[in-house]
Amino acid sequence: MEYRLATTDDMELLIDLRKRLLVEEGQTVSSDIDEELRNFFEKQLNSGQFVQWIIEEDKNVLATGGIQFISFPPSYSNSTGIRGYILNMYTTPESRGRGLAKQLVERIFKEAQGRNVHHIFLISSPMGKPLYKKLGFKENDIYMEYFIN
Repeated sequence: MEYRLATTDDMELLIDLRKRLLVEEGQTVSSDIDEELRNFFEKQLNSGQFVQWIIEEDKNVLATGGIQFISFPPSYSNSTGIRGYILNMYTTPESRGRGLAKQLVERIFKEAQGRNVHHIFLISSPMGKPLYKKLGFKENDIYMEYFIN
């Protein structure tokens, strides 16, 4: 199994994985969003504020997941103000149950720690909530969050 960071060379793959995720979450394909996704991934990957991993095995994509670093006003509990937003977590149906999402979240935590970011949040699908709770995320009315010590 290979874990690697996505680059703009992965554009078509990232677009495809994002669209699969949206459909599995119940969204209806109602328009062509490829150009908008292409613009998002190109801008965000080049900004350094977005990191996306891809897990592959025998040249087949098994899973992907990313983190977007977002600036908020500093607070007493987060003096830098920067938070990490986990997004684009997707495991192909045939690869589920192998712990890949957990491994991606662990890599995301390490990336956040390396940037001195301690507040991580996400909006989870019902399928993902048990994993995030098991990893220590707390649920509130809007999202789930995790504080890295």
